[in-house]
Amino acid sequence: MLNKKITSRLVAVILTGLLFLTVIPVPAFAAYKIAFATEQIQITSPSVNNTSYDKVMTVEGTSTQDRIWLCLRGPKGEVTVYPVEVKDGSFQKKVWLRFGPGKYTVWAGLNPNYFDGKIRFEVLNSSEEDYFNLTPSGYVESESQVVQKIVDSLITENMSELEKAKAIHDWVIKNIAYDAEAYYNGDSTMKTATETISSKKGVCRDYSFVFASLARAAGIPTRVVYGEAWNNAQQTYEKHAWNEALVDGKWISIDTTWDAGYVKNKKFVIASSDKYFNVDQQKFKQTHKVTSVTLY
Repeated sequence: MLNKKITSRLVAVILTGLLFLTVIPVPAFAAYKIAFATEQIQITSPSVNNTSYDKVMTVEGTSTQDRIWLCLRGPKGEVTVYPVEVKDGSFQKKVWLRFGPGKYTVWAGLNPNYFDGKIRFEVLNSSEEDYFNLTPSGYVESESQVVQKIVDSLITENMSELEKAKAIHDWVIKNIAYDAEAYYNGDSTMKTATETISSKKGVCRDYSFVFASLARAAGIPTRVVYGEAWNNAQQTYEKHAWNEALVDGKWISIDTTWDAGYVKNKKFVIASSDKYFNVDQQKFKQTHKVTSVTLY
């Protein structure tokens, strides 16, 4: 426990409805239809089906909306979503093809939880390299200028990998406050890492996106883990998110949410620590149970 006197642990303040697996429905009738435009979204690049890329593609287009979403399905059925900001009617989104070589299917739509198949095309990834844990996802924005600026301020050339990970951990727990209000209001809005950095608050999933963004930007392979964590106050396990980072050839567990502080009387209390940074795995498993390594 971070503090034996508190009435509730921060683990109790996890987003209600945190999804471990996301199902993105696409209607069967559109399964093989190739199209690049609707009245509200027009994809201008790529402009032909089965365009080949090496590791990364850029999707460009126009839209009448302020934000759209891309849904990407990998060669083995992996599904992930990318929020795309539209500025002055146009958008440009760099999308890493993170699931290995082969064919990817791309949908575009106005709802991150449903894609009607009216825009659908396929692309090919020629790269055989494994860069999954080092590159950005839709919500882990490791190539963002905001993220890179923070990393540049934290990391020096003579640091070891463990020192880099620790510096990032310390920045996250000192600069992101737990959003107790969002939890108690049942607000399950997905936020990108840069949105959380800007607002300076988030829930466990947001903490994990921020840490992963900074760590990947620093060259540390990092994944976002979903699982269950022990709520001592309620004597039960609850849904939670944290990180695993590959440091000196070994995956270590890092929970910046728990190390940031705790919630008491529905208010976040800052109590920075490193208790859940590179903790002994057997000890960590006493309070944390992994259920999935996410695609973020």
